[in-house]
Amino acid sequence: MAGARLDWADVARGGAMILVVFAHTLQLMDVGGWQLGWLDSLNLYLTAIRMPLFFLISGVFAASAIRRTWGGLFASRLALLLYMYFAWMLLRAVWFSVVPWPLSDTHPWSALLISPVWPTNGLWFLYALIVYLVIGRLTARWPAWIPLSISGVVAVLAASDLIPTGGNGVWRSVALYLFFFLLGARLSDLWKGVAARANVVLLVVAVVAIPAGILAFTLIDDPFRGASRVALSVLCVAACLVIAAMAAKVRPLARPFLYVGSRTLPVYVMHAMLLAVLVPLVPVGLTSALLISVALTLLATVIPLALYRVLGPIGGIFNLPHAFERRLAARRTESA
Repeated sequence: MAGARLDWADVARGGAMILVVFAHTLQLMDVGGWQLGWLDSLNLYLTAIRMPLFFLISGVFAASAIRRTWGGLFASRLALLLYMYFAWMLLRAVWFSVVPWPLSDTHPWSALLISPVWPTNGLWFLYALIVYLVIGRLTARWPAWIPLSISGVVAVLAASDLIPTGGNGVWRSVALYLFFFLLGARLSDLWKGVAARANVVLLVVAVVAIPAGILAFTLIDDPFRGASRVALSVLCVAACLVIAAMAAKVRPLARPFLYVGSRTLPVYVMHAMLLAVLVPLVPVGLTSALLISVALTLLATVIPLALYRVLGPIGGIFNLPHAFERRLAARRTESA
């Protein structure tokens, strides 16, 4: 029954994952010489949606985890994230030693060596989740308004490019999206209530709110750009949750998003590696950039899911090694 109540969350997470794949597809097409036109602008505005939505849903799913003991949190969340981060950093180092990756100037083996303290590539989402879970656990007993206020200010500063990052854009993202993770984790009941109350009227409001919010954002003066950027994302995320909740009620429409949303990890860790191979294979200008970007996004989503179906039961690829998994199983029952 609990799973059914969170169908909307998996629909939203599946949509966010597809948007992440779409973003990397367009980025690689751009550096490959494709003329993207309006797709480039669309991809820019989608930054207000995809990662804020992804992290907020991650926070909703982590709401109970951050209230566990440290041992329970490690067994239920941190162990897998740490393992996947470093295991796939190693795989990426091998892969991108052979396959060119034009979106980063950092050598893949250098990226691996500095990854514990200086995340530089597409696996930063896992790194950020580790940081967020630790912060969430440290502040779990605080009144919600305190971590939300602090992280909100940090998000505005990061969106205004006022956070010192040493030139590492990943740190800007980590600072910016902590707020959305904590919004999901500390206000999970609020978002569940929004989803439960979704109806046709709210759906219409949500569909209108997203383009209206983006239009308003383009008219905001620069001094308020950071605050308006965060506010825009909050508006868009809330609207997306209403859309996801209504979509979840239409099973044929919801099914592919539910499937992706409940299996985002293999798509997340693999899609960039696949796109680095697939995008250069398509001759520039073969057909419209829209058709190619959609086709490549579909392939880079479906192939990892197919591999996960085959390789998922094998320990250590998309999950913890079986021996380690067995050791942690008992600790997952620990409560806060």
